[in-house]
Amino acid sequence: MSRTKTIAVTEDVWDRLRQMMRRDGSKSMNELLSKLMERGTGIPQSKFGAHKRMKLRFTQEEHEEITADRH
Repeated sequence: MSRTKTIAVTEDVWDRLRQMMRRDGSKSMNELLSKLMERGTGIPQSKFGAHKRMKLRFTQEEHEEITADRH
């Protein structure tokens, strides 16, 4: 199971995200944010963790484990 992180947003942003979640049909805030990031960057989730020179592909969970804060 992947680890989770918490982010802080204002009430206005939270309300807007909830509205977007309902309109978009996202089942979770995580799903909505992933969709928004993909739209904003143009990089599909399937390319997450890919490095063309290394020829290695990491799942999101593997990437999070590798790059996790060690504090």
